[in-house]
Amino acid sequence: MASTEHHPAATLPPVTLTPEEAAAIAVALAAQPDGPYADAGRGALEKVLDVLEPDPRRRAQLLATSLWVSAEAGRSAELRSVVEQAVARRRVLVLRYRDGKGQASRREVEPHLLARAHDHWFLVGWCRERQAPRWFREDRIEGAELTTETAPRRDPALFGAPSETHPAGKALGRRPDPADPRRGLTVLPGGKA
Repeated sequence: MASTEHHPAATLPPVTLTPEEAAAIAVALAAQPDGPYADAGRGALEKVLDVLEPDPRRRAQLLATSLWVSAEAGRSAELRSVVEQAVARRRVLVLRYRDGKGQASRREVEPHLLARAHDHWFLVGWCRERQAPRWFREDRIEGAELTTETAPRRDPALFGAPSETHPAGKALGRRPDPADPRRGLTVLPGGKA
């Protein structure tokens, strides 16, 4: 059985980045400011800029012009952080969720992974209410509470790609291939499948 303990930060040998490569990191973060692990990405960018620009004032100016976070991003970042922790630690989540028709519900979810389909991020997990795998669009999650209960491991084949009638399946523009249930998924760190 795999451990869900947190390990100390890894150290890398010296990495040489050109200013253009550092700018590419900043651009990638700016393109997905609300994406999973965005806070960790901003922390990594600060470290890169710390090495490339040792002057604290100039570094602060570079950060200020490289990253922009809106006032409402604080709430979504907090929700995202809870979802990320649930996936990384395999903890059951209690979601307040609003579906595509505007119907609000409370769901207990066993998180499996985070996936990106077209322009949306999804929490893919086992919905205890429906007793089935579900793709929860991240921007429709209105609240998330991390429990102390460990989510059981489930066969990754259960989650597959979303059906063609599901919004995520429509975004992919194709039917899932039954021979390859993971096709169309992007597995992110912490989303072990």
